[in-house]
Amino acid sequence: MKTLFFFFLISFSIPAFSQDSTSVLFVGNSFTFYNNMPYIFKDIAASKGKKVHVDTVVTGGKDLKFHSERPRTYRMIQSRKWDYVILQGHSNEFAQPDFKVDSLTFPFAKKMVDSVRKYNPCARILFYMTWGYKNGNKKWKAIASYDSMQLRIERQYLIFADKLSTGVSPVGMVWKEVRESNPEINLYQEDRFHPILTGSYLSACTHFTTIFGESPYKNTAKVDLNAFEREVIEIAATKIVLNNLARWRYLPTPRLLEPGFDLIQNKDSIQVLSNAKNYLSHVWDFGDGSISTDLISSHKYLAKGEYVISQKISNACKENQLARKIKID
Repeated sequence: MKTLFFFFLISFSIPAFSQDSTSVLFVGNSFTFYNNMPYIFKDIAASKGKKVHVDTVVTGGKDLKFHSERPRTYRMIQSRKWDYVILQGHSNEFAQPDFKVDSLTFPFAKKMVDSVRKYNPCARILFYMTWGYKNGNKKWKAIASYDSMQLRIERQYLIFADKLSTGVSPVGMVWKEVRESNPEINLYQEDRFHPILTGSYLSACTHFTTIFGESPYKNTAKVDLNAFEREVIEIAATKIVLNNLARWRYLPTPRLLEPGFDLIQNKDSIQVLSNAKNYLSHVWDFGDGSISTDLISSHKYLAKGEYVISQKISNACKENQLARKIKID
């Protein structure tokens, strides 16, 4: 009598122990936290199929020196493996005379960048280029108009990016594009420098495009703006960021780790076949103390019971896991 062997492709799974996502820390002041901008960014990303974790270290009216001397800022930098850290200076500090920027801003920016790289060597650091005041800053003749103030801000952020080997999220340049192409769209609060919701949406769209290298056009995030304003801002962010990637020192987002495997069971024996993507190392854990690094691996269980088989993949910066449960009768 012939013995019949039955093979089953196991397709059910239990939740992965971790899910790959993009984590972003915003460090700044009211230009960041007004209108809950980081979470508008998160909603835009979610509407485009991106899983994003966002957190902030923000205090109104403060500059990079303040953050560089604040313990909480460093605790947040060390709190997890960030994919992106976005540093936003005071709206006026990058528009000051060169000698002031060199002495009152650059050393503190460098201190923060060095700390991010110490605790998050794989993180991408972006400087959040802000915008000029609606009518410039009358306290200094050289920046007494919007155009002259914006020009100095742009210049200094790009200098910082080159000196510190970071990227730039060019919010101020998208702001300038919208001001010039559609002057009827207001971006400012009555104080003429803080953003209204329209301005914060512009900022969020710019950060999304800078980080993911994709257009925010026709995203479905729930933001209370009319369709015309949204479209103008989305097109401006796409144009300014994606047509000038080298200018903003753009680096593409690393491909996400994608665990995955097929599992075939025959009574007390299994075979696992990996179809994971974008990893450097790969390990199976069969749930009974046995492990394997072979991409196609076989295993025999010596006792009845339920076992959780996990696949762990990692690269130089992150790891991800997928787990499945089987029963040995």
